[in-house]
Amino acid sequence: MVEILVPVSFFAMIVLIVYFTSRYKHQTKKAIIESGGNIELPKRKFPLLEIGLTVLGIAVGLAAAVIPQLSNLPDAATGLLTGASILLFGSLGLLLSFFIRKKLERKEQQ
Repeated sequence: MVEILVPVSFFAMIVLIVYFTSRYKHQTKKAIIESGGNIELPKRKFPLLEIGLTVLGIAVGLAAAVIPQLSNLPDAATGLLTGASILLFGSLGLLLSFFIRKKLERKEQQ
């Protein structure tokens, strides 16, 4: 019973998070329109920069995760270092994309 309860509850949690988030966005936009406001989303000039560099960072993290697996470390340490390297390099890719986008936006304004 417990084996099936955990995946079902995880799936239900994800569905409820998406539902309430989208419902909140819809109600907010509806209230803005009813009050006479204008909903204009800012256009992003480099939409794929963040995605590309984050995926590149995750790929580098996966490549770096091979190093702890080849060493003679306990399984718990290997799993921890694998996850940490993926998160570290993925977040570094996201930070790098932020700074590159800011630099490109400053160049365009000049």
